[in-house]
Amino acid sequence: MNRFARTLLVFAAFAIVLGGFATSAGAQEFRCPPASSAVTASDAQRIDSEVVVDDEFLCLNEDRFQIEVDFETPQGQTGRGQAVALTSDTGYFWFFSDDNVELIIKVLDGCGINGHYWIFAGGLTDVRVTINVTDTTTGDVQTFENPQSTAFEPIQLIEAFMTCDA
Repeated sequence: MNRFARTLLVFAAFAIVLGGFATSAGAQEFRCPPASSAVTASDAQRIDSEVVVDDEFLCLNEDRFQIEVDFETPQGQTGRGQAVALTSDTGYFWFFSDDNVELIIKVLDGCGINGHYWIFAGGLTDVRVTINVTDTTTGDVQTFENPQSTAFEPIQLIEAFMTCDA
């Protein structure tokens, strides 16, 4: 099995652990299409041809939440994570190579359960990471930090944004 196939299996495993792949019965409008320069045929059906793809931002949960990730290595190399959407509420970021996933993140609508949006994330890195999740409706921002040379601690925040009525 080649490296790309192994990477796809890792994505599938994360998607299953984080709640599965979403499916859609009808066409959706995307203000921010799947954030990948390698758009698949199924993605192309969902994307308005006039929308510009931005690989540095991930828009999740009906484009309500914008996620951006910055990193810094122990050697001082800095950069912005490159975003790839998996489903409407889940995506991942790579830092150094597009076949090396560093972080997976999911934003769920828990409004009907506890009145909040939820954030779940898992990292496969020990570099310094800063994640900014912005509610584009209210402007509220949640920032998460992973310290340098520390294994990434999972994020499981079920009271991330109390902005359901916004």
